[in-house]
Amino acid sequence: MNTSVLLGALDTSIAGKVLPFFVSLGARHLVGESCYDGWPAASSLKARRHEELDRRFFWWINRFVVGDTTFEIAYGDREFVIETVVFYAGIPDRFAPWEVLSAAQVTEPHVVSGEAWVLAPDFVVRVIDRISEGIRQHWGILGAPKPEIVDRARVLRAKRMLFAQEEQRRLDRERACVQASAAFHAGRFAEAKRLLEPFRHDAALTRSSVKLLEMAESRLH
Repeated sequence: MNTSVLLGALDTSIAGKVLPFFVSLGARHLVGESCYDGWPAASSLKARRHEELDRRFFWWINRFVVGDTTFEIAYGDREFVIETVVFYAGIPDRFAPWEVLSAAQVTEPHVVSGEAWVLAPDFVVRVIDRISEGIRQHWGILGAPKPEIVDRARVLRAKRMLFAQEEQRRLDRERACVQASAAFHAGRFAEAKRLLEPFRHDAALTRSSVKLLEMAESRLH
């Protein structure tokens, strides 16, 4: 599908479904290609014609500024993803709306989230329709969340990151145990030791792998 057609569907859908709500709040509406210069704050935007973005990667943003709150609907990247993000003045961070809504214990926090691989105009329209409904339903929270909600969103994010790190270490440890066992039984004792050494002090390292590490070390002496 031609990029300009998809962007046309996006901007038209946002103008019809999302813009009227923000206009009623006195919002400023800015549209353009991201200059990728603001992380973690909002980036500056460059005016482009849709046709200029054909056959290359881009990050197209519709930005709505209401008082101290900035809400963005972005589209593009390798996965042709529609993504939403919200910024609050005085807070040097960015939040996915679902993070804020989860912290507020909303039943369906992803109602304001986008989708990946949005490669058809009708899919664009469906996603924007859902986002529009979610914004209207939850702007009372997203527009000016209480400080405790923002704090909780950050705490929950930190917990997710810690869990992800622990899960990745578990996968790395399990892979190392399998590879170390194969190396040991092939007589490659130094390789077996190298593979298991990073996990030596992990409580979750299996007794058999602990023993294999000890045996590999003894064979090297």
